[in-house]
Amino acid sequence: MALTECANGHLYDSDQYESCPYCQGGINRVEFGGNDSGVGKTVGIGTPDGAPITPEIGATVAPAGYRSQSAAAEDTGKTVAVLQKKLNVEPVVGWIVCIEGEEKGKDHRLFPKNNTIGRSEKMDICIKGDNAISRENHARLAYDVKHNAFHLIPAENTNGIYVNDEPVYVPTKLEAYDLIELGESKFMFVPFCSEKFNWKDGTGKEE
Repeated sequence: MALTECANGHLYDSDQYESCPYCQGGINRVEFGGNDSGVGKTVGIGTPDGAPITPEIGATVAPAGYRSQSAAAEDTGKTVAVLQKKLNVEPVVGWIVCIEGEEKGKDHRLFPKNNTIGRSEKMDICIKGDNAISRENHARLAYDVKHNAFHLIPAENTNGIYVNDEPVYVPTKLEAYDLIELGESKFMFVPFCSEKFNWKDGTGKEE
């Protein structure tokens, strides 16, 4: 193989191609959603359709309207972002306090989002010393700004989650001073935002 660089900076095999295949549209990529049948169409790199795409052999292009997880998460957090902008800080909405386990006496702050729970320091709530808790995403403790409510959300296929001694398999609404059991640790749920107060309007009344 003899690599040759064309005037536009593309590298190609001059033993296989007489001229740059990228500039001539000789290398194809697949673009989904390009026809009525829903089957991907093939367009050439270097053509008007393919011009903005970095040349790759057989590159797969996301369907029109595709949105990454990060983009979806950005939309999900819009309400929270507005709240943070209004207050100029990410406000505390509650706590869980360890009353039994390796972290007995320690509290963890809750913020207006899906607070991830696990042993990893990547988690919003990092619980160390309890190997019965998954390293990442053992559960989530979510605060719903719009409805001023808290829910404990178990991860898929995760065991050892209880609220007031009842097993949790689906998102479960939390009330003040509920007892949460994760692995071999127990936590008391203490809300700051409640019917008496919320950050949305600074009072306990609904808008």
